[in-house]
Amino acid sequence: MKVSAKQAKHILETLVAQGRLRWAQVEKVLRGQKEIAKLRARLASLEKAVSSGISRRGKRAGRKARRKLSPRTRALRRLQGKYMGYVRNLSSAEKARVKAVREKQGMQAAIKLAASLGSK
Repeated sequence: MKVSAKQAKHILETLVAQGRLRWAQVEKVLRGQKEIAKLRARLASLEKAVSSGISRRGKRAGRKARRKLSPRTRALRRLQGKYMGYVRNLSSAEKARVKAVREKQGMQAAIKLAASLGSK
């Protein structure tokens, strides 16, 4: 059975007048309905944001394809990692000395020097 807004108002006024219902109860129900409406609106906006984000980025949003490294690049990166590992714990004067050796004699010589300085 559907009730119009006018009929619902009349029913509520009649029930309150007969003492079967208090206005506080009616207000409590209405506040609950308002909260539910607010929550539904927030949920709808969140769903819209999520669905538009997925359609824009596709299935694999957070993943990027890795490029395969060439053996030369892999070796250079490994060498750079060794160099940085040894140089990290040196004082600034020692770092400057190792950097000068790297520029003049190359990475291998700089790594040897940094390793010897770090082991002292």
